[in-house]
Amino acid sequence: MFSRRRFLRSVATVPVFLPAAKRTLQQFHFLESPQSISWAAEPDKLTPGEAAYWKKVRSDFLIPSDEAFFNTATLGSMPRSVVEAFTTSATELAATVAHWDYKPEHPDWFTGYRNYPVLMGKLAKLIHCDPDEVCTTQNATFGMNFIAQGIDLQAGDEIVQTDQEHPGGSCGWLERAKRHGAVYRKVELPSPPNDPDEIVRRFAAVINSKTRVLAVPHMTSMLGIVLPVKRLTALAREKGARHVFVALDGAQAIGHIPLDMRDLGCDAYFSSPHKWLLAPAGSGLLYIKRDRQKEIWTTLASAAWADMDKGAYRFMQYGTGNLSVLKGYEAAIDYHENLGPDRVTRRIKQLGDYLRGEIQNIKGTTILSSVHPEMCAGITTWRVEGVSGEAMVDTFWNNRKIRVRSMGGKNGVRQSTHIYNNEAEIDSMLVLARELAAQQGEVSKGE
Repeated sequence: MFSRRRFLRSVATVPVFLPAAKRTLQQFHFLESPQSISWAAEPDKLTPGEAAYWKKVRSDFLIPSDEAFFNTATLGSMPRSVVEAFTTSATELAATVAHWDYKPEHPDWFTGYRNYPVLMGKLAKLIHCDPDEVCTTQNATFGMNFIAQGIDLQAGDEIVQTDQEHPGGSCGWLERAKRHGAVYRKVELPSPPNDPDEIVRRFAAVINSKTRVLAVPHMTSMLGIVLPVKRLTALAREKGARHVFVALDGAQAIGHIPLDMRDLGCDAYFSSPHKWLLAPAGSGLLYIKRDRQKEIWTTLASAAWADMDKGAYRFMQYGTGNLSVLKGYEAAIDYHENLGPDRVTRRIKQLGDYLRGEIQNIKGTTILSSVHPEMCAGITTWRVEGVSGEAMVDTFWNNRKIRVRSMGGKNGVRQSTHIYNNEAEIDSMLVLARELAAQQGEVSKGE
């Protein structure tokens, strides 16, 4: 059987129109694992707390040096290695498509018809599960719908969620409730959300023996609240029944906070690695615990839809996909692992804590996110009293090219801190925040 490298070396030389000179198929590497970044693979040379280390990290990103991007909770910026893996693959696939003979022992030029054991292995290692318990999707909404549409529900079964669900985490459950007579129940999260015990108490008042599904975010989208999901999972097992299915929306979690499926104890987990893991858009993951997989129908079905021996792979049977996305996805995992997941999490949290600490010192501002150390990380939603979120966005961008995202009207802005951000960017934004707050204070005095 040909190896992938032997196959590529067996075909003829063709030109590929890249900025560099013509390349040969012998030089192509789009079906191989991306190479590690040498400096990131040698962390001992720079300690995590040194500014020089994170300055070097910043150079891995294409964001212009005079721009600050604080909207990772919507879409992360791919590092150079991910961009290169994605674009090189796309270019080389286009140039060599005539050499694809569709033989099973040779690689495919697109996805959707085979499993990808190397990528699955890396994903499984990252989230601490077995490779046959995880598959790729397009995003968290795909994963949510695979679970919501695939699980058996009877009239009267109860679905429990929060009042702060992203539509991509709730609409599938709302549809199932409407179609099949299930009861949809919402737990109102406290405001401000600074007491994990209070959150558990509120869920305890709702979960009961009729609860069939507990489907909650690991981290909320609007406020970035890290919910005590391990405790909520245990609560569901205790107060509900054994058949309770726990599905966690981790759209904001992977690449942001540590993930351990075994420790969390959930039955399913879905996420969008195009955010904090810095993978290409169109990268997603779905985890389903092995002993619960048979409970989920494959609602997007193709050849292996009923093959239970395939594990989670049968949920990847949704037709032709983009191989270049998977190449970038794998490169993003490699980049994250080379930096060190714990180091990345610490840096994100460090910057988030710095931002929140400084905002709290500005009179006329309010933090809507949690400031409890166990319930906050890199997302901070905050406002300047009397200033709309849209006006804050325009002020920050027009004056200093600082990009945050409006949460609309009185909800202010959502600001995400990641490894390509730094304290100087936050300080620059804080100058404008103080000016806005002072101006609004003067307006209030004159009224």
